[in-house]
Amino acid sequence: MQTDKNLLLANTIHIYDDTKDSIQQTYKNTTFTKCIAYAILFALSLYGNMHIASANALENEFNSLGNPKTPSQIQTPDESIVNTKEVQVRQKNGILESNELEVIDLYGKSKTEEKIDYTHCASYYRQASLNLGNGLYAIKLKSGAIIGYSPTLPKLKNLVKYDPFVGLFQVHGKVDTRYAYELSDIDDYALSRELASTGIKGAKAGRYQAKQTGFLQYAQFSVPTQRNGVISNICYKIYGLSVGGNGFIEKSYIDRFLNQNRPYYGDIGVRFDVVSAESATFVVQFADPFFPSNPFKRGDILISINDIAPKDWGELELLIANLAQNEHVQVKIKRGEQIKNVQVKAGRRYGGMLLADSFLERFQLGISNDLIVQRVPSKGPFSKLKKGDKILFINDVDMRHFKPRNTAERNQLLRELFTRIQGTQVDFLEQKMADDAHKQALKRRNADILEQFQSKEETQERRNDFYYKMAENMENFVSSDIAIGANPTNQGIHKNNNLHSFSGDGILRDSDTQSMRTIYDIYSFGTKTTKKNKKERIKEYEALVEYGGQMTFLVDRQGFQFRVPLE
Repeated sequence: MQTDKNLLLANTIHIYDDTKDSIQQTYKNTTFTKCIAYAILFALSLYGNMHIASANALENEFNSLGNPKTPSQIQTPDESIVNTKEVQVRQKNGILESNELEVIDLYGKSKTEEKIDYTHCASYYRQASLNLGNGLYAIKLKSGAIIGYSPTLPKLKNLVKYDPFVGLFQVHGKVDTRYAYELSDIDDYALSRELASTGIKGAKAGRYQAKQTGFLQYAQFSVPTQRNGVISNICYKIYGLSVGGNGFIEKSYIDRFLNQNRPYYGDIGVRFDVVSAESATFVVQFADPFFPSNPFKRGDILISINDIAPKDWGELELLIANLAQNEHVQVKIKRGEQIKNVQVKAGRRYGGMLLADSFLERFQLGISNDLIVQRVPSKGPFSKLKKGDKILFINDVDMRHFKPRNTAERNQLLRELFTRIQGTQVDFLEQKMADDAHKQALKRRNADILEQFQSKEETQERRNDFYYKMAENMENFVSSDIAIGANPTNQGIHKNNNLHSFSGDGILRDSDTQSMRTIYDIYSFGTKTTKKNKKERIKEYEALVEYGGQMTFLVDRQGFQFRVPLE
């Protein structure tokens, strides 16, 4: 019966067109007959419009039977088109395609209201998505990838990969190949026209409001989004994957996930905070003391990374995240009033974003909110701890004063404490570098003095002289391990009553000199020095502990207290 109605309509339109042409040709030369012709045409026009409306109603009835919806071939005037351009929409391989990437409103809404009925997009979503159970869905892209979003690891047998930092996952499964989504960057259409938030619960019209400015700073839509829904302009073309609330993930972040074999985010050992979004000013808020050779401390203001000054938070996050592991990174910072250029080797990030971030994640160490050790790594600095240890002190900080109410507060507490320890480490290492530089400068000056001394005119009498023999071996003194500031010792000094004061290069010599070693000492800016033996040599770790820059845990273990140094 439906076919008969459509056939009747087609015949009616055909008769209308033939009659119109015939009347215009026959009566074109007479005024009276023109009036009759126009009257007949007007009547047929009314009849034709009535049947055009009936045709659209028939089409709606046809579509309601569950067959794929196709654009009407019989259109009322401009009201049925979103804009006034000639829009051609066709169905190809089960996908609606348009030469203008617009949507024909099959339900006759006014173009001035710019309202589009997106119920057909809701039907398309059901065909282009995969139900994973427990209310979890994934969508199929034209590339063939099936992706979704879950803030926690989904327990799926067909899971291909999961990014715990941002919650994106990929699965394999069977979805009708005729239905898939084309992922697009935000374009002029998205910025200026009405879009749809579509999901398993239906579609709702709205508008794009804000771009994505970070891994968790999602793009914003004007109406609520459904988790694992899509933001689209026509059924198959989408701008992102919805995460719920009003947010959705844009194409560039999805592409980054798909292009990696396994999730990777670069790290330089710090967590930045935004001081001023307008001027793109970022400051070190937390610094990781476990990050190898970390040169940063709290308060450092970022100027550039590899000569790139990030313009916003999203650019900063991507810049660091995309650093290759072990890449040597040049970072310019402002510390106080001083501009510093530091170098750091990029590493892999272990915590942050959707993951816990206490700076302990790299060690696989688990600590409860009441600071009891839950999980201990088999190797590494924390392997000396035992499951069940209660952390009492970290260095000289009494941890019993703190009562974290949740995991976020515990992580905040640990990051704060570790950042202070990192600052102490940086201060110590800077002082050590300054001392080393000073020592090297002294060695170079003393070497110059010795060179002048040895270049004097030699005589046979001086060749066997005690001073000359000592001068030949002076390099041993210059290269020896000298501890600046220690008390001098007279042990091992050879007494010789024949020693005398001397000159020769105009530099003052001490008349009470008993050995060449003392000559070396008096040119150390008046600082008394001595050589340390092996037992007195301090390792950098031990110096850091003494300075407060390394870490020691005091724990309670079954009623006994143990101090556990982290080497």
